[in-house]
Amino acid sequence: MRRNQVLLAGAALLFAACGGGNNKASTVQAVGSAGATLKAGAATLTIPAGALSQSTQVTLREAEPQHQGRALRVEVEPRGTTLAQPAHLSVKVDDDNAKVKMHDGSDDLVDTEIEDRNHGVYKTSMTELGEVEVELEHGAACNPVCGSGQECDDGICKADVEDANAQTCDPICPGGEECDDGACKAHGGGGGGTATCDPACASGLECNDGVCKPHKS
Repeated sequence: MRRNQVLLAGAALLFAACGGGNNKASTVQAVGSAGATLKAGAATLTIPAGALSQSTQVTLREAEPQHQGRALRVEVEPRGTTLAQPAHLSVKVDDDNAKVKMHDGSDDLVDTEIEDRNHGVYKTSMTELGEVEVELEHGAACNPVCGSGQECDDGICKADVEDANAQTCDPICPGGEECDDGACKAHGGGGGGTATCDPACASGLECNDGVCKPHKS
């Protein structure tokens, strides 16, 4: 009996070591020259036509962040695979009062755009497969609390422009565009600023509607 218990314990440890206890969302798909869109949990990856010259087994998965204070990590494999056309990676964020930043595998800030205001989705592009970590910089709270039909945007109550019933876009909209009820359109108005910074802002700065500015205290 004691020997059986030891064997069972050893098997459980082996299962955990092999990732058996990982319940993070993951998907694997063969992607060829025609491109494809993969989804895993809060993450969506669109690889456009012509990005890959031959069929490649692509894995998209959520993972535990490797840096403190990050909300989510998304890994895309085979890591380091170069793309002839940039892919777009989007992440749904369940926080209306936060600035969204994304970091690449070297922990450098990458350009981040709004993909879909109605569903709180943000995106970035990648020229080679790798990983992205999502950081949320929470804005000031609204006091008093915003009323019905409003949302808090860094301490200011504004009209809530989100529509959970709006259609989503598949594939992800190209850079410079966002999804508006199922259609890709040029970035519009609204909270948070949408213009990206090119090149990406240096450490200690953040992109505010196309302009690099010091981080808020």
